[in-house]
Amino acid sequence: MATRTSTDTTRRYRTPDALLAEATAASGGLTDFGPGDFRAGLDRLLDSLERESDLSPATDADVVGAFRRRLVNRLEVEAWYAEHPEIEQLTLQGPIDINGMPRTGTTALCQMLSLDPQFRSLRGWEQSKPCPPPTLETEASDPRRLELVASHAAVSADLAAKHTFDADATVEDTELLGMAFHGQQYTLPVYEYHEWWRHADMTSTFEYHERVVKLLQSRRPPDLWLFKAPHHNYCLEAIAAAYPDVKFVMTHRDPAKTVPSWASLVSSIFPPPDGERDLVRLGHEVSNHLRVGVENAIDARSRLDGSRFLDVHHRQLVSDPMGTVRRVYEFLELELEPSVARAISDWEQANRSGAHGTHEYTAEQFGLSADQIRFEYDFYLRHFDVEVEG
Repeated sequence: MATRTSTDTTRRYRTPDALLAEATAASGGLTDFGPGDFRAGLDRLLDSLERESDLSPATDADVVGAFRRRLVNRLEVEAWYAEHPEIEQLTLQGPIDINGMPRTGTTALCQMLSLDPQFRSLRGWEQSKPCPPPTLETEASDPRRLELVASHAAVSADLAAKHTFDADATVEDTELLGMAFHGQQYTLPVYEYHEWWRHADMTSTFEYHERVVKLLQSRRPPDLWLFKAPHHNYCLEAIAAAYPDVKFVMTHRDPAKTVPSWASLVSSIFPPPDGERDLVRLGHEVSNHLRVGVENAIDARSRLDGSRFLDVHHRQLVSDPMGTVRRVYEFLELELEPSVARAISDWEQANRSGAHGTHEYTAEQFGLSADQIRFEYDFYLRHFDVEVEG
């Protein structure tokens, strides 16, 4: 599909002002969208989508609908705070933040830790619609949770082989950052937005993140939070500013394995294109995106207290999962209860590599090669002593 220019007199997608007005109408007239610079991100995102979208027109309603829903969420969050001002005074513990390049074990490690009731998981279903905040007594039958469970059951075998799903485990904070319109947004082929986002100031974004997290905590303990997001690599200092007691667990793996694997997953997540998707461009965009992320992480870690960080290598997690989990608990200075250890061991046995199918991909289908990736990521391999896989 041809790239649109700013001189076009008609738009395929909504303007930011139109979306704000639609969100106000959908919320019953609410007008307070809350703090932060979300408008800058919204403007950039819609501009990028308008200029370079290769998506099928059949996707338009869902794409724009997600943006509108996030704006409605912002309005409802502020209305909830106005009715419950005591939330402002809440405090939280931690969080523990699992990050690292995608496809390095962040999901597996997080899903195992999410089995421990001493952690407060950040679930996808409560992120997608934070109000009303969930309660422990009713969350099992919460319509938001049941809807997500049903969607997981309908996941294709191909996608199930690429990624594990759990409605009750911490997932990436895609929706919270999406509400701030400063999310990584690697669910859409908006490469100009991705470039802007990699260099955006995320300070107010994570201040808003913490505001929504406190709302979610307000009726559902405990308060020791567990976060997980590979894209946190880009903004470690902003996270530490918003969450002064955060501890980071960073996972590592040979980028010649992780880069094409994530490119393959992204190609499954992007909505269908109008024609053929340019997988070679996708591969190079993904490789560059992830490389900048680890560059940012190394740079930020040079300024942050090293005692905040624990590095976990994928080979350790695969060869000795329980030993790795125990090492994480020692780092966090937390007790691993025997019942939790058994639950984690059972989960690991049920979800070993290949248990849900085989993820088939090659670097070459995305215009990449193992040698070139390792050359471009040599600084990362050396810095973290990452083992090259055969």
